Amino acid sequence: MKGAARRADDVASFLGRHSGLITRRWLRAVRQHMGIRPASREGFVGLVNQLPRLFAELRGAIAQGSAGPLDVRAQLEAQTHALERWRQGFALDELYLELDLLERCIQTSVREYFATAENREGQVCTHEVVESFFSTAIRSAMREYQQEADLRVVDALAERDAADLARRASEERLRLAAKAAGLGIFEWDPANGEAVWENPRMFEITGQAAEAGPLSAKQFAELVVDEDESAALRRALATGNVAESPFHATFRIRRRGSSAPTTVEIFACFMPGRGGRPRLVGTMADVTRRIEGEDALKQADRRKDIFLATLAHELRNPLVPIINAAHLLKKGDLPPSQLRWIQGVIERHARHLASLVDDLLDLSRISAGKVRLLKEVLDIRTIIERAIEINAPAAAARRHRLDAPRLDRTAATFVYGDPTRLTQIVSNLVDNAIKYTPEGGHIQLRLSVRNEAVILEVEDNGIGMERDSIQTMFRLFQQEGAAGAAKIGLGIGLSVTRALAAMHGGSVRATSEGRGKGSCFVVELPICDEPAGETRTPLRSGEPGARLRVLVVDDNYDAAESLAAVVGQYHQVRTAGSGEDAQRLARDFVPDAAIVDLALPGMSGYSLARSLLNSRESESRLFLIALTGHGQPEDIERSREVGFDHHLIKPARPEEILTLLAKAGRRR
Repeated sequence: MKGAARRADDVASFLGRHSGLITRRWLRAVRQHMGIRPASREGFVGLVNQLPRLFAELRGAIAQGSAGPLDVRAQLEAQTHALERWRQGFALDELYLELDLLERCIQTSVREYFATAENREGQVCTHEVVESFFSTAIRSAMREYQQEADLRVVDALAERDAADLARRASEERLRLAAKAAGLGIFEWDPANGEAVWENPRMFEITGQAAEAGPLSAKQFAELVVDEDESAALRRALATGNVAESPFHATFRIRRRGSSAPTTVEIFACFMPGRGGRPRLVGTMADVTRRIEGEDALKQADRRKDIFLATLAHELRNPLVPIINAAHLLKKGDLPPSQLRWIQGVIERHARHLASLVDDLLDLSRISAGKVRLLKEVLDIRTIIERAIEINAPAAAARRHRLDAPRLDRTAATFVYGDPTRLTQIVSNLVDNAIKYTPEGGHIQLRLSVRNEAVILEVEDNGIGMERDSIQTMFRLFQQEGAAGAAKIGLGIGLSVTRALAAMHGGSVRATSEGRGKGSCFVVELPICDEPAGETRTPLRSGEPGARLRVLVVDDNYDAAESLAAVVGQYHQVRTAGSGEDAQRLARDFVPDAAIVDLALPGMSGYSLARSLLNSRESESRLFLIALTGHGQPEDIERSREVGFDHHLIKPARPEEILTLLAKAGRRR
């Protein structure tokens, strides 16, 4: 045993002395072996640096004379060697071959030792120890190498799965986005007619049955309504080039199974397909509603421009005679007949201007939903009377025959509504008939009851309307007239009329047998029961009653003085330009009534009204009229809360103011 131990020590010492030779042989074998790729110099240096520890472990194993468990340090060196070769791109068989060459070089040195020894005792055992040592080292290195490979495979699979999941999520987002946007996704090969439709929306847009499959580019071009657009699409598909800019076009198509045209918009681009042939890939959207909306906006914009031009014309026309009349008044000493004529000119055209302003204000209030109806139960016959009274002068000027039902022979017909707004509805329709009926024409009003509704018809024998015009007659800024005829009015009266009728739960419709055959406008309003024990008397501007002391307060000097001149015909009048002046004047004048502008400088009309009311005794209450340009519902409500008896919108008719003062005088 002692001899065997010494022999093992001698072999270990021999290998230690010849470690450099063994290393050179091994490196030469590695370089020359065709199965192993060339390594870098740094790689070989690293391998050489690993060998001393392996040799030390190997010599220890030989000295012990057995192949016991490999030392931990030796295993780590083998694992480090495996990882280094992994980073250099070695395959598993290359790593095995490299370590096998090292074992062969050491076995050769062992044989050289025993070839010079006195006897060969222990040679077999030494070879077995070396073989066992390298088997363990190789297994350790291989295990580390395999673990690293497995880890890389797991990482690669995880990256692949994550990429696949991200791709699926991206495709799902794209699908949902396309669905939400109503987009169809397509792919066309113009060369062979192949078509791929990625989602059902393409079938919905084109009307193609899903079971029939997608349409080719050529079949889709056949759906295009316009021949030029269809030909342009075919040319673009035939000459498509991947390098060209993206394809964008809008077409009107006739969907399969439908006669109504549909407008579609395509965004696409050419991309290389099989064989290098360009394929068109993109999205298609049904933009029919958008195009119709854009056309409607353009038409509305054109109507707005026409309206503004018409408004300027309508405002300038009455200003010309008013300015001319004012110039004539400068001369003085005019005969009474000419003064009466000037008065009529100014009054007529001023009322026309006031009517235009009222129409514009009504349009704004209705559009903003700020019209407040002061409803009451009333006889529709009184509304017809007022409307005829308003429009009779205009009808007479054009020599129209204006026929209305004999209201004294007609049964009372009650409705629930705002008398001012209902009068406006009827007056607008009569005025419209007067405008579009040539001189000497005939306008007729008829009143009846059908199906729990009051029916009022305003019929004329004027220019009439085409069927298409009837559908758009009630649109804003829409005007009707014969070809080449000048437009009349602002084109907002009928729109306001229909809106006011709808606010009363009624409707307005128009009929005509055609151009030159007259028109008929029909108003329907819900009927209601007659109020119990209530009698109504018509509003009259006569009978001025008691003579009153009236205070007119307005910071506009001309407005205050002109109103004072009108009221002064029947009453005693004083004027003030501010709230403070009005307070001082009221202490000495002690007015019975006051007509107050609300927008006064300094003290407002509201504050002035409170001051005047608080300074009076209860038995001699002041009669208050608000005369202002502010006519919103909140303005009217505020004036009532302050204590005003009436709220009039500028410019108010003088007859209306005189009537209110006459009522106050009769009460006194």
